[in-house]
Amino acid sequence: MLYAIYLRKSRADLEAEAMGQGETLARHRAALLDYAAHHGLEIGAVYEEIISGESIDARPKMKQLLREVEQGRWAGVLCMDIDRLARGNSADQARVSNTFRISGTLIITPSKVYDQSRESDEEYVDFELFMARREYKAISRRIMRGRIASVKEGHFIGSTPPYGYDKVKVEKGRGFTLLPNSESDTVKQIYSMCISGMGCNAIARRLDMMGVTPRKGSSWSSASIQDILKNPVYCGKIRWQYRREEKSLTDGIVTTRRRENPDCIIAQGLHPALISEEEFEKAQQFLNSRRIPHKKESTELRNPLSGLVYCGMCGSMMTRLGTGSRNHSDTLRCPNRNCGNVSAKLELVESALVEGVARWLNDCRVNVSRKPAADTAKAERTAAEKVRAELAKLDSQREKIYSFLEQGVYSAGEFRERMESLEKRRTQLSENLRQAEQAVSEAEGNRQLYAQIIPSVERVMDIYVQSTPEEKNRLLKTIISRAEYIKTERNTRGNADRCNFTLNVIPLFPEIKTGAE
Repeated sequence: MLYAIYLRKSRADLEAEAMGQGETLARHRAALLDYAAHHGLEIGAVYEEIISGESIDARPKMKQLLREVEQGRWAGVLCMDIDRLARGNSADQARVSNTFRISGTLIITPSKVYDQSRESDEEYVDFELFMARREYKAISRRIMRGRIASVKEGHFIGSTPPYGYDKVKVEKGRGFTLLPNSESDTVKQIYSMCISGMGCNAIARRLDMMGVTPRKGSSWSSASIQDILKNPVYCGKIRWQYRREEKSLTDGIVTTRRRENPDCIIAQGLHPALISEEEFEKAQQFLNSRRIPHKKESTELRNPLSGLVYCGMCGSMMTRLGTGSRNHSDTLRCPNRNCGNVSAKLELVESALVEGVARWLNDCRVNVSRKPAADTAKAERTAAEKVRAELAKLDSQREKIYSFLEQGVYSAGEFRERMESLEKRRTQLSENLRQAEQAVSEAEGNRQLYAQIIPSVERVMDIYVQSTPEEKNRLLKTIISRAEYIKTERNTRGNADRCNFTLNVIPLFPEIKTGAE
């Protein structure tokens, strides 16, 4: 079968390139192609991405690769590190891990081949993805601190300058600032009309009649006028994180909104103001006086398993079906009409999931406290030391063989025979050492992983029962990636509470398997 190569440029790569370390994708491509040639792997496709962003949804090449992996097109995928595949949230990490595991596709890096049919490799992949996520968060925090510092210094860090300004480099310094352009007169007119009592719609119509065009489109809108009037950049300020992205999940449907953030950062800018602070405040007072408050509709989440349970037959996200009656229980069902998966009471599925988590948590406690695990790690370390000592002896023997050849004790044929035997033994010992060191690393890594997970899961389980459905959903998503539900037998009359379904719960780390029969 064929193999694929996946390459992605990260933030660290961009920093390295800026320091003159060469083009990242070219270096990585050459390294992986060389690895493939050396190991006799036939490459069928090379996927490259220069897109920044943690989410898989923002990476079209990765999405295409995952679809092909699901179809079983590739025997394995080569990448420089596992974190090149998924460095985003837990859902993305689980998506990558599960896709490769279920399809039986290898993950190949220059340092290791991951075969998730082996339990140790499966757990190692989960651990590597977890560490990649931690590193990503650390980098993001560092970048965020840098941006905040730059904003507080008065720099403009946005990609597109506001209407009325051009983005320019700071003279004799680092960063960017703003410089008024020909649009600045229009900005002053907008504020003047607002302060005189004209509404946003009226201002937009007036500008259109004057033949003044916005940057985008052919005519002004009330929203574009309001954005200008509410932006303190025009009185010499820098505003950052004014609109904060908020995601919500209702019955498996994710919606994203960009809401005004009252806690956004506002600092004194380095750029010249177009209006005075007094004029800006007068505009705000006028806008606030015309605002009509509206009542927000309730969006209370009623399904604690929302976005977590998937149909094990067709892959669709399971949804809640409410009865509208206090005397009848809600059900969890597959929305695909052509799927044969049978629905079950929501409370029964929830109970099975919680019980599975509890059993898994107990297994974690046992694994952490069990001494044989530590004894095993000690034994592996001892074995590794023995192998290293034997390798040192072989190096000494090799020097003697060379010496005997020079002294004429060995003929050329005897020399080759002795060297082939020695190198064969050395290759075997090197492989034994690699396996022993890997076993030590995995044993210690697994124990550390369990020790980190247990307190978090315990806290979730302690407060879960007393929580609202929305709070339960949020808690579960801190420890569970997804669950796969299968039910083929319908319940008979009087048997509605029978748990004749299978629930495969996949946590953030190692997999939980529960079977309710």
